[in-house]
Amino acid sequence: MRVKILMAGFGHVGQGFAELLLQKRTFLSSAFGLDVRVVGIVTGHRGAIVDPNGLRLDRVLKSVREGNGFEQSGYSVSQMSAPDLIKRLDFDVLTELTITDLKNPQPATEHIRSALQKGRSVITANKGPIALHLKELEALAKENDAVLKYEGTVLSGTPLINLIQMHLAGAEILEIQGIVNGSTNYILTRMEEGLEYDDAVAEAKELGYLEADPTADVEGWDAVAKAMILARAVFGTEVGLEQVERKGISTLRRADIQTAKEENKVWKLIARAQKDGEILHVSVRPEKLKDSHPLAAVKGAMNAVTVYTDCLGAVTITGPGAGGRETGFAVLNDLISIFR
Repeated sequence: MRVKILMAGFGHVGQGFAELLLQKRTFLSSAFGLDVRVVGIVTGHRGAIVDPNGLRLDRVLKSVREGNGFEQSGYSVSQMSAPDLIKRLDFDVLTELTITDLKNPQPATEHIRSALQKGRSVITANKGPIALHLKELEALAKENDAVLKYEGTVLSGTPLINLIQMHLAGAEILEIQGIVNGSTNYILTRMEEGLEYDDAVAEAKELGYLEADPTADVEGWDAVAKAMILARAVFGTEVGLEQVERKGISTLRRADIQTAKEENKVWKLIARAQKDGEILHVSVRPEKLKDSHPLAAVKGAMNAVTVYTDCLGAVTITGPGAGGRETGFAVLNDLISIFR
């Protein structure tokens, strides 16, 4: 089966996905019967390139990673926008991998809407549209006989949403607790190892775990977006920003970390969604966990989520929560899931 992909966005995640398509081409064909071709790539600052027969991703990746534009990959570059290409191009799946946030989930949300309205499936790693508009977008997908997939929005390539929706089907989910932001977990780990908060933040920036303005991570906003997605995806409950109790890690100091150690506990930034009858409580806040807690041993930039069920008790999944190639894997996994 030939599958034609239109890519909106070609940053770290888009490039990671393209790299995996090249690496897995033979495997995708032999294991799943898929002949995947990227027929268009559109970006905000590099312009757009199109080839109905499939772009040479090796050339495109080489050009971009050498710091050049699309022109050096041998393709004519147009200034067509993503809405133009979604409307005019013949494709099967849109991968929406542009940059958005909770304050302004555009233009990604409109890209997703337009593709679904056209009856095309969408895979996204964008937290903003999914956190704020998932119910509407799911309804739009169903109405137009399309599929919306978003595994990469919560734990990057670690398959949390698929685990819950597919492999824990039949179990009632009672509560979810998770370390869903690797940057803050890295900072807290380094503070356990003796660094002061400001020094740990500076180190995280140097390593690329934090942006120059670390507010979204250290004040919990990134984790809030992921908690909102889980509330809808797992519990079917729409949760607004104002309904999530939020506190970041910026007030924690090394003395707090040391006190917890003496109590055989560790500080973690925990995203939590917990059922209380018909009410769902959602929060993101630092918590002191006992050393015996499944999440206590998760160190560095790793992420982990514990799912409490009626059938199996606690189920914990651990893995990388960031990275272009890792999130690109989530996109690839979602693509296989659509056509499997």
